[in-house]
Amino acid sequence: MGRPTLLALGLAAAATFVILVVGFSPAWELPRITKGAGNSKAVDLSPPPPPSVAKVPLCDATMNRTGVAEFMRAAEAKYANLRDDKFTIAIQTYRRPKELNTTLTTILSSPDVPSLHEVVVVWNNLEETPPPDFTSEYGVPVRFRRSPRNSLNEKLKPDPDFQTQAILLSDDDVFYYPSDLEFVFQTWRKFGRDRLVGGLPRCADVNDKGEWQYGMCNKKEDEYSMIITNLAFAHIKFLDYYTLAEDEATKAIRAHVDEHFNCEDIGMNYVTSMLTRTGPLLARGRREYHNFAPRTSISGKPGHMVARSRCLNMFADLFGCMPLVSETARIERGVVPRRV
Repeated sequence: MGRPTLLALGLAAAATFVILVVGFSPAWELPRITKGAGNSKAVDLSPPPPPSVAKVPLCDATMNRTGVAEFMRAAEAKYANLRDDKFTIAIQTYRRPKELNTTLTTILSSPDVPSLHEVVVVWNNLEETPPPDFTSEYGVPVRFRRSPRNSLNEKLKPDPDFQTQAILLSDDDVFYYPSDLEFVFQTWRKFGRDRLVGGLPRCADVNDKGEWQYGMCNKKEDEYSMIITNLAFAHIKFLDYYTLAEDEATKAIRAHVDEHFNCEDIGMNYVTSMLTRTGPLLARGRREYHNFAPRTSISGKPGHMVARSRCLNMFADLFGCMPLVSETARIERGVVPRRV
């Protein structure tokens, strides 16, 4: 299901980094060893069980949805005048002032993010007036955009006042540390303009019932097919399609997100992979991203994982096939020590 990706070296950021490409399978496999009678061991040469067959199969690599090519050309022209040497953070918040303040303070109080152009706080606290806009000590403007409704779709809107092509989609309770944030942006510039690039990978596997199942990639760390949008760079053209496209599948995804307050990140991954037939890219800094894991969160509610799996299957039904593309490569900042 996955395909190895080989990435060239040479990021523009002033950082040393390592690219890891994993997940290659040799043409041969070591036989599985099973215990026999007494202390002897027998070699089990039987083939492994066949993988489960998905009821909704993967989309063909030549998939051609009506209007996709036309949209991509129009979107490129529409946003060609926006800067690509800077990025904007769109950070969604809802009733978590402590987390929001810590996240903003950490990012804005450092000179290590020279490419940060603007922070737009998507204010979903409908009953509260947002704070006034301000400018950080390093000259980064912070704008509070009051949402007309409390919807997870609000973060994915292509704000008409955005001035950059790269948008870091973020929640108020998670962030890259400043110098790592700059590194990941430069990674996006080099390798990720047609991908979601971020720090939190997720997996989609087929269970024994032939259904797609959402997972945290704990059992197969070398392969993933989603980067969730609480910490992910995306080109504004993908936000444009997700928000404005009138095809029935995308409209139904937006409606589901509004009604159930979940799965907007899955929908964004589906749209991006459908448009480009390219998987996401996992990019990690020298330090692990910071995640508050607050007591009040959508992911902490009972039945969350079941609901996510339901989204995988429902969205695949809407598209008529599974558009996600698995990847095995990741980019990490730093050097892995070699033992001699």
